[in-house]
Amino acid sequence: MKPTLALLAAHVAEAAAMASGVRPQAIEQKSLHDFVTDMDRRLEDHLRTVLGPLFGVPVLGEESIAEDELLPPRAVVVDPLDGTSNWIAGLPFAAVSVAYVENGVSTMAAVVAIDSGTVYAAEAGGGAWRNDVRLSLAGTPPQSLMALSTGLLDTLDGSDGFRTLRRFGKLRNFGSQALQLCAVAQGALAFNASIEARLWDDAAGRLIATEAGAFYEAMLDPAEAARPAAKQHCLCAHPAIADELAAILTPFLRSSRS
Repeated sequence: MKPTLALLAAHVAEAAAMASGVRPQAIEQKSLHDFVTDMDRRLEDHLRTVLGPLFGVPVLGEESIAEDELLPPRAVVVDPLDGTSNWIAGLPFAAVSVAYVENGVSTMAAVVAIDSGTVYAAEAGGGAWRNDVRLSLAGTPPQSLMALSTGLLDTLDGSDGFRTLRRFGKLRNFGSQALQLCAVAQGALAFNASIEARLWDDAAGRLIATEAGAFYEAMLDPAEAARPAAKQHCLCAHPAIADELAAILTPFLRSSRS
């Protein structure tokens, strides 16, 4: 792991440790079933303070970015607390997720699980790691588990598409897009698909997954690609089943863009 990536991972791990074992002091509802806490804002402010000088570019965080704001040529994209509802409930599926993005492409990333402290990191062309272990997908998916977002489940409900997907295995949804992408990277999930995820949810995890050898595609409208708040409509899968899954899910992922 190169020094800059190691330093990024250390900063993200430090932020994750700040939220470990802590309870929220203030909770606000942003939209239906979507919350922000004092910890979300505290972590975002902390990461902006340490990562701005490190990279010398704007730090864009979920809790402060405007709905219509555009992505600059270079930026650090931060989801300070991915899985806020889990963290509020005391469930062990929440993480801090950070990616360095150039011209819309993630080139360096770190995701750290708040409860366990597990560190996932990757650099474009340089590979991906879980703690100190290199991640590499090969052969067939070692697990027959799949993750679908709540919105995508609503879209698939009652369709032949869902019945077809069920043959790939049992359904899981951990409530943290970043950790689910990392789970694909380590082979714990065969695939993960979402219609709700925004750039800050995906920017780090997609690099970790693809550097481990996974397939990832965001099927958002090209006109929306420069807007971090746009829903990504994404599929991430083990390479052995990616083509088959894309054939099944692409119509649902694209139809949900309207």
